[in-house]
Amino acid sequence: MTSCPRPADLYLYLEGELGPYDARKLEEHVECCPACRDALDERRLLHEAFTTLPPFEVPGDFARSVMDSLPEPEVRKARWLAPLVAAVSALAVGLAGFNLFTGLSVFEVMVAVNSFFGSVVAQATPLAAKAFKIGNVLLKVAGDLVALGFSGLGTFSRILGPQGTVLVIGLGALLSVLALFGARRFLRQGENS
Repeated sequence: MTSCPRPADLYLYLEGELGPYDARKLEEHVECCPACRDALDERRLLHEAFTTLPPFEVPGDFARSVMDSLPEPEVRKARWLAPLVAAVSALAVGLAGFNLFTGLSVFEVMVAVNSFFGSVVAQATPLAAKAFKIGNVLLKVAGDLVALGFSGLGTFSRILGPQGTVLVIGLGALLSVLALFGARRFLRQGENS
């Protein structure tokens, strides 16, 4: 064994789980390495201590006794009341301040806000419905085009056969490379002029 064994290998050795070849290599290494020898002796003591312990049986009411010894959980109070009071207070202070600065009553402010949001909703709802319909149609058309493209490719590849498909892919790759170099050359000519 060229390097020190893993701690798990030492435990496997003590439990007789290593194969004869690995066990012999570990024994040869332990003879030459004082650190591994000490680690093996330490683990051997632990292993012997654990294997000589008498069996321990858990009493049947152990879980109940542990649960009974735990403190009672606190009853949670309603924590939503404080934020609600703060929000209502902030709204009341805001409306009172708006009333002082503009001279409008709270009722007039609420009517103005309601008419503003009503007009926004009245204008935005038809637009949102149309956008949703258009998006739905575009998705359906795109899905149909993709399905049609794959169907056409499948039919085309069956007609050409494996050799023809490879030939078409090779020609497509060649044309792509030629187009790339042509575009680079075209761009360089534009920079030079």
